Amino acid sequence: MKTKSTLTFLILTIAGLNFFYSCSCDECPAPSIQVSQYTLDKTIVQTNTTNVATGFETVFSDLISDSTNRAKFSQAFVDAARFYSDKSGYFFVETLDSFAWCVAHINHDLIGTSRAGAQDQNGKYFIKEIVETVRYSGSGFVEYYKLNPATQEKERKLSFVTNIPSAQWFIGTGFYGDPPENYYDPIDAQKIVLMEVTSTMSNGIDGIFKNIYTTTEEQIAFCRDFLDHIRFFDDGSGYFFINDFDGINIAHGADASHQGQNDYDLQDTHGAYIIRDMIDIAKNDGSGYYQYFWNNPATGKEETKIAYVSKIPDTEYFIAAGFYVK
Repeated sequence: MKTKSTLTFLILTIAGLNFFYSCSCDECPAPSIQVSQYTLDKTIVQTNTTNVATGFETVFSDLISDSTNRAKFSQAFVDAARFYSDKSGYFFVETLDSFAWCVAHINHDLIGTSRAGAQDQNGKYFIKEIVETVRYSGSGFVEYYKLNPATQEKERKLSFVTNIPSAQWFIGTGFYGDPPENYYDPIDAQKIVLMEVTSTMSNGIDGIFKNIYTTTEEQIAFCRDFLDHIRFFDDGSGYFFINDFDGINIAHGADASHQGQNDYDLQDTHGAYIIRDMIDIAKNDGSGYYQYFWNNPATGKEETKIAYVSKIPDTEYFIAAGFYVK
């Protein structure tokens, strides 16, 4: 599936912005352009859903053709790929037919049930609205009220849903509650998005390694296929790559020809040993940010790049992604 970015981060930080200090006196500070918590959460769930849907579509098209094994694959990923610090972020997969059968969910009691008549806690037929959103728009946000598994309280939920074309299914995820009045510098907000989407991929891949593809050969083939078409940020500069702790590139979302190469001695133009440093982060801290200089494939220019590195649990692999600071 040819993927186009749905991450409207730069647009949201310019056109969907929150302007502070609305006054005209000379003593007032200049307006500050900040990213609200609400905008940040929308960006996280939209990016996460789009990335995972793209990976699923590629795997379903290339590796898994039957619905039973697709469902097993989906459940293995969904069970593992929780996000947000309270683990309230999770994915759900359902069919796009009139029955809206539940394919994968963290609540295993829902699997295999028809969700067409499902109502939220205010009586809204939210699954029906989700199915119609995906059928007629391809993707979009839907609001409803659910019990938050982290707080066990009824809260508003805003979910982003999108289709998985080869399966005629949809996948979605969302966030709960009315976000606090927090505001972030655009760079800090983008770092949080990067952390959440990279951690999601790390956890989801771990679930696939443990339950679906268990040999090294299968795991490498899966990673290369899964990441191949995932792009994010509006300019398409966001992609994932995986290296092992010896420096060998396992999978590269932006350059398949690089796969299998030894990056242990790879340096940026300032002499930093990029992969060695990322290995150290994965080994010692498990995850973290890393800054270096790299050529931006979207502009063709060397720019500062901020990456987030996450060890794939119980492996000697790490996954990373980054964004370029203009």
